[in-house]
Amino acid sequence: MIKISPFVPLHFDDGIVSDGLPSRYVQLFATTDQIMVQVLADSGDTPSDASLKDAHSGNDLGTIAWNVWTMNSEKSCYFLRLQGLSPGHYVLNVLGVDSDEFIVTDDEQLLARTTLIQYRFKDNRQRDDVVSVIDYMPYFFDFRVPGGFKDSGWTFGVSNEQFVTQHEDVVELFAMDYVTKTFTMGGPEGVPVWYGELLNRLLTCSYVYFDGRRYNRNESEAPSLTTLVDGMDSFVFTQSLRPAVLLDPEIEALNQMALRRLDEDYYRAAPVNNVNTNLKI
Repeated sequence: MIKISPFVPLHFDDGIVSDGLPSRYVQLFATTDQIMVQVLADSGDTPSDASLKDAHSGNDLGTIAWNVWTMNSEKSCYFLRLQGLSPGHYVLNVLGVDSDEFIVTDDEQLLARTTLIQYRFKDNRQRDDVVSVIDYMPYFFDFRVPGGFKDSGWTFGVSNEQFVTQHEDVVELFAMDYVTKTFTMGGPEGVPVWYGELLNRLLTCSYVYFDGRRYNRNESEAPSLTTLVDGMDSFVFTQSLRPAVLLDPEIEALNQMALRRLDEDYYRAAPVNNVNTNLKI
């Protein structure tokens, strides 16, 4: 059996048909983002090469061979990282299925209205449908979404324990303040429903960063859905998050190196100027 990891930040046709009008929002990535795709395959199964094409003209831009990492005697992970793509509109074909159209841009005005979410598990034992550590190196997924944190979404709280004396004087025995922030995903056009599904899923990861700052899900809260227009499959999602406070210095240093795509003192991959079959993956 061969399947695409559900943590991949692209959407592939799942065969589900909705009676609503499709969302007009087209997925956006920056030229500096790395789009990682993973395919999990049983022993003896080998996926065909992925292919990239221009979403408007339909022109084939070349095939991309998989990197392969053997997880155990029964399963292998095939993966690629799209990076250094020139600005344009693209479609990626994996296992014979086209992804939804996505845009790669260097337009700062467009990117300013987005947030880059990067996520991974601490090891490969958490789930069997994604790989976060390959050859002892951590790998993050990049998922860029429209939206961000509004100041009006801040909520202040405190965990404390008090003692009241016989004179009704309150003595603070222990107190720790915290902030909860609401992340809003989806602008005036909204986003397809699978954005909310992926946001809920990626928040199960051990390490999740929003524009380089680490956050955790607030208790067991899940994304809340708001319909923009009845009959249209386009939504705005809100999610309550807590900024991570207690950070392990060694893990944080490793994560920051992986987030910045640094391998010791040099970049893992140099950007290329155009799309070709020699893309670094």
